[in-house]
Amino acid sequence: MTKKSGRKGIVLVLVVMILLLLAADAYLVIKFREREIAKVNRMITVECGMPLTGDMLMNGDPAIEDLFSTNLDVNMIDTNVPQIVSYSYYFWREKIPCTIYVVDTIPPSAEVIPQHMFSTDTVPEAKDVVQNVYDLNPCTVEYVDFPKIGMGGHYDVDVSVKDSSGNETVVKVPFDVTRDTLPPEISGTEDKELFIGDPVSYRDGVTVRDNFDPDPVFTIDASAVNLKEAGTYPVIYTATDFTGNTTQVTINITLKVKPEGYVDPEVVYAAAREVLAQITKPGMTDLEVALQITYWCRYHINYGNRSASGSWTAAAYQGLTARNGRCYTYAMSARALFDVAGIENMIIKREKYGRSPHYWNYIKIDGQWYHCDSTPRHTYGSYVFGYTTKELQAFRVNNYNGYYYTVENYPKSAKESIQDRIDYPNHRIRN
Repeated sequence: MTKKSGRKGIVLVLVVMILLLLAADAYLVIKFREREIAKVNRMITVECGMPLTGDMLMNGDPAIEDLFSTNLDVNMIDTNVPQIVSYSYYFWREKIPCTIYVVDTIPPSAEVIPQHMFSTDTVPEAKDVVQNVYDLNPCTVEYVDFPKIGMGGHYDVDVSVKDSSGNETVVKVPFDVTRDTLPPEISGTEDKELFIGDPVSYRDGVTVRDNFDPDPVFTIDASAVNLKEAGTYPVIYTATDFTGNTTQVTINITLKVKPEGYVDPEVVYAAAREVLAQITKPGMTDLEVALQITYWCRYHINYGNRSASGSWTAAAYQGLTARNGRCYTYAMSARALFDVAGIENMIIKREKYGRSPHYWNYIKIDGQWYHCDSTPRHTYGSYVFGYTTKELQAFRVNNYNGYYYTVENYPKSAKESIQDRIDYPNHRIRN
């Protein structure tokens, strides 16, 4: 080998070595670039409402920080709003496209409001049966499938709470539904007998109650009544609750021509109050008051040949003021006194059976009904007070009873006798 050939070999070796060194450096540079660029998070997902910070943009610290830069300011991104943000990272002069996804995957939360309603009530809007709805985004509240509640009962109703990202929460709202089937109750209605020209109050004493509706619709139809002509006319009372349940009651108004010598009831009651004040004392029981009334009528009204019979008020006024009359006068005078004393009472009329009619009082004391008759009888110096029906039917004067009437047409009388409590000579009740 010549010297010249040896030099060429050495040069070749050196060139190869230099090329190998350069190739090794290039390889190291490429690997360095790959490692550094891999530290950039090209796709970042952030849950709505969670913070976004700068350290989330890379998954490692760069070897040479100055080689990296970005056009993104994380402080300008509102993570409360779902969105897609595109930005770039730069490695020296190389552009690296990146994307941030702000996503909403958490469903809303809500609390239920238990409902209590009637089957005829308007169903509340879905938004009104939940409360404390929470989500970072706008929500809609809707019924999933509202059941038929017309029959009443308990229902767990599904309500959907959905945010604008499509996340949904379904809550069950309890509905307790009452089905009202009972109609209102109308009380205090009764047939009325009036004279032409008397004032008429159809509503007086009439009450309406319902188990649920505090103010049922109440109407009175008196269109058939002719207040200027004698006759019997229907008056229709109607009450309807908010469920539509209806009650209807019909009474009769009987109008008569006012008889000659008629006395207004208030005039009679005024006279009765004067008498009652004289014969009773505060603290008396109803039984004691009733005894004094019967005693007074028996011994302070004189039995005469005439009794005002045009109306009960005329007869009562005759007995209370003129203090004379026949059985009708005694019974009606006692009626007026029982009325102002607040003792429930009614008149019983004897059925004739060939004899003239007779009248007496039937009074209610402590929940029991008793017969009272203050009309004098020939050869009998006392009076009938507090008799049961059995005792009245057994009563005899001169072997004559005189109390014929249809028992079934009146309330049942007391069964237990109170005659051993009555001191007739001293007109008082024994303790």
